[in-house]
Amino acid sequence: MLSISRFPVVIGVFLVLVISEVSAGMFGFGKKYDVHLFPPVQGRILLDGSALSGVTVIREATYDEAEIQETRTDQEGHFSFPAWTIKSRTPGKPFVEDRLRQVIIVNHRGSKYVLWYYVTGRIDGEKVVAEKLQTLNCDLQNEEIDHHFQKAENPDFTHNISSICRW
Repeated sequence: MLSISRFPVVIGVFLVLVISEVSAGMFGFGKKYDVHLFPPVQGRILLDGSALSGVTVIREATYDEAEIQETRTDQEGHFSFPAWTIKSRTPGKPFVEDRLRQVIIVNHRGSKYVLWYYVTGRIDGEKVVAEKLQTLNCDLQNEEIDHHFQKAENPDFTHNISSICRW
């Protein structure tokens, strides 16, 4: 039998649990959201116009924490990665200014080449980004430059992407 002196404590704990579950459902606290780290990626690595086979391509996404995936180029220098999505509670947290950082690099003969470097506040994917990541044409002799692609979602702004790749 529950003693009278413990009754307020039990009721208090019960109310905290109920209220936190209700607020989690109402306001998104504790809920996990889909965060699209990368759409599918396809590209080709060349050196002076010749395909580089067997080269390791590293894809890194930083949202809640840095995560890495690797693949290798085939005989014709082609590589690909599938779409990459995680679950995160961060989008439901109040007062959090979250950012997604996307990086794709190649390490070749001791030098690093940036195929893709992009930072965004979007976690639901972006049309132009998805299109560009389907056609990475990268010659290691190209200079790394900043590309500015008009945002389909808001034409007054651009995606600013650093890369040696061309489209």
